Amino acid sequence: MVRRTFPYDSDGVPSLDIRIEARGGPQVDFTGIVDSGASRTVLSLEDADELGLGKSHLTDNGTVTVADESRVTCLTPLIPIRAQVLAPSSPGGEFAPWGPVFDLDVVFLEHATPLWGQTDFFQRFKITFERYLNPRQFGLSY
Repeated sequence: MVRRTFPYDSDGVPSLDIRIEARGGPQVDFTGIVDSGASRTVLSLEDADELGLGKSHLTDNGTVTVADESRVTCLTPLIPIRAQVLAPSSPGGEFAPWGPVFDLDVVFLEHATPLWGQTDFFQRFKITFERYLNPRQFGLSY
C-alpha cells in the first residue's frame, strides 16, 4: 500500500489540491476540504463553468439542504469527471499528480466550497486524520 501525508492548512483544515477534468474539457486544479461529513464531492456552479460544463452537460436534481440549513439547487454532470490528487514534488516545490486517477461522483451547488466526499474520494483512499500531531496532518493510502 502506498501512503503519503499532507499537512493541515494554516486555518487548521485538512485541505487538498486535486486536478479535475470533465471529458473533453480543460484540466483545472482545485483546493478543497477532505470532508468525512460530505456524502458526495461538492463543487460550485462556477467550478462547472471552469471545467467547460454548460447547461447541456448538467441535469437538475432538485434542491438539497446544506450545512447552514439553507436549500440550494443541486446539479449533476451527464458526462464522466475524473480527478487526481496533486502533491508537492519536493518540500516547497511545484505540485505534481500523485496517486491513481479516479472517477468523481460530484454535485454542483451554487457558491459552494470544494469538498472531497465519501462516495468517491473516501472510496478510493484510506484516509487517516492525525489531529493529535503537531503540526496536524492527514494521510492518504491506496
